[in-house]
Amino acid sequence: MSSDIEVKRLTARGRGAVAVVRVRLQTSEQANRVDQCFTAINGIPAATAAVGRILYGHWGLEDVVVVRTAELEYEVNCHGGEAAVDAICQSLVGNQTKSARANSEAVSPESRLNAELLKILLQCRTRQTAEFALAQYQGVLRNFLQWLRDCSNVNRCLSAINAAISWNRFAEHLTKPWKVAVVGQPNAGKSSLLNAMVGYERSIVFDQPGTTRDRVETEITLDGLPFLLADTAGIREATDDIESLGIAEARTSISTCDACLIVVDSTSGWTSDDDDLLQLVPPNCNVAVLLNKCDLLDSDATSEALLASVHSSRSVFVLATSATEKIGISELLNWLPSVLAPDRPAIDQPLLLVSELRQQLQLFSETPDIAALLQVLDAWL
Repeated sequence: MSSDIEVKRLTARGRGAVAVVRVRLQTSEQANRVDQCFTAINGIPAATAAVGRILYGHWGLEDVVVVRTAELEYEVNCHGGEAAVDAICQSLVGNQTKSARANSEAVSPESRLNAELLKILLQCRTRQTAEFALAQYQGVLRNFLQWLRDCSNVNRCLSAINAAISWNRFAEHLTKPWKVAVVGQPNAGKSSLLNAMVGYERSIVFDQPGTTRDRVETEITLDGLPFLLADTAGIREATDDIESLGIAEARTSISTCDACLIVVDSTSGWTSDDDDLLQLVPPNCNVAVLLNKCDLLDSDATSEALLASVHSSRSVFVLATSATEKIGISELLNWLPSVLAPDRPAIDQPLLLVSELRQQLQLFSETPDIAALLQVLDAWL
């Protein structure tokens, strides 16, 4: 093992959720040592990965994320315990670990910001969301904070901060999936429709009303973003305590979701019960009314008449679907990201991913105070 390999812990010592170890090589031949220690799940060697590529895999018994940050430099992100960090260091440089650890005793604010961003990066569920978080980690957010500190114009600072705040909802869902409640009357075909959306049988399907008595959640990726689909109990008068709890869960899903899919049995048509269900959906929530089992209707004219029968005082997306024939499924899967995340920021747009920092800058936006802003920035830079 070469003593020319420099290993340095970037995060604070002591137990934590995540630790970051920087590995710097002197020659390209030493990259073989990294590949001997690390095996990526997708089989890509770290030594040949593109700079900035995120690789998840195993370093011995440890689950880690490795990012090649430069031609001869890597960052290894592992569990925050001392044993995990020491094992990684020992595997690369042996006894040199002691000097490397001594060099990292002092923790700078830069390490604090990077540590917070790293936690967020490790929570990302898709490659696209990870790319946004990685850009912030690699300097976009730090450069933005530095620019704010150097800017002496309050109005320019306020404008830049408000621009970043405008992307807060998108930023929040880099790690937190968009919630989609699948609701409807008993036996409307909610579970079958969810299975068709996911592509495999996730929910129990049985030709009897009230089969789903608890919330069944399934995560999928649409247009690079994470979505959590919640298949809920049909809302009706409960026949027992267990079903009552399931219906209460369904009501909770409706009140907290980002989008609500109201599944209607086309053979029964739009009823006052469906209208009552629609009234439970919060005003700011996106709603799709899915006229399911449309393949069982006698004619296209009947289907058109049913579509026209859905009256609402609010804007809703109405779509004829069939879980068994896969009718309307692709249109539905395209609709969800188009209404929840219609716009995407540029990759170099500052995103306020760290909750504490976001709250501090939000306070400045509401009550501009340049002295208070500088105190905040000095704490992070």
